[in-house]
Amino acid sequence: MVRKILLTALLTGVLFIQDANAQGIDFGLSLNGGFPQGSFKNNVESNGFGFDAVIGYNLPRMPVTVGLNLGYINYGSSSRFESFSPNIPEVTVRVKTTNNILTTHLFTRLEAPVGPVKPYVDGLVGFNYLFTESKVTDDDFEEPIASTTNFDDAAFSYGVGTGLKIKLGESVNAENGRLARWYLDLRARYLLGGEAEYLREGSLQRSGSTLIFDTRRSKTDLLTFGVGFSVEF
Repeated sequence: MVRKILLTALLTGVLFIQDANAQGIDFGLSLNGGFPQGSFKNNVESNGFGFDAVIGYNLPRMPVTVGLNLGYINYGSSSRFESFSPNIPEVTVRVKTTNNILTTHLFTRLEAPVGPVKPYVDGLVGFNYLFTESKVTDDDFEEPIASTTNFDDAAFSYGVGTGLKIKLGESVNAENGRLARWYLDLRARYLLGGEAEYLREGSLQRSGSTLIFDTRRSKTDLLTFGVGFSVEF
């Protein structure tokens, strides 16, 4: 599921780039803090951290950008060490379980077209994909040996955002003469998420060889804050 979403995002980005003219693309990366709200906060009881990527197309002669926003937030994890097998107790591996949210939204942005400081507002619609994943990794190098998605669900999501882009500089490509402008990007978003079932940290328990799922169900509202960089070209 996650691979399909990432592939879709990549293909969408390629289409944006192919169709854009000069100064038509806006691409950004940021580190995010995710703060569950309402009943989601009561169930999860912890905040999350992650990153997101934005790719947009600036409509010609309009202060409007449309595009795709893909984000990842981890809101809990636990790990333990186990013998590689009953017959090889001398070798141990790490079993790590993480609780995650993949946010995928289409957005429309109204943004100041020029200037060293460019405020903007976003309208977003998409979905939240919540999944709990377990991985077996090498103890020394954290190399993944095996992994599985233990539990997942998805919910419709929409919201609003605001941000501020502060110009850091610009450069010109010597080969094609294309101008690129670089910005510090500060943003905040409130996303209203529909109901979904999910696990929180410690919700996946073992009884012998049997897994016990202590699932929760609620709306999946999120408040996020991000700090990153963006480039227009």
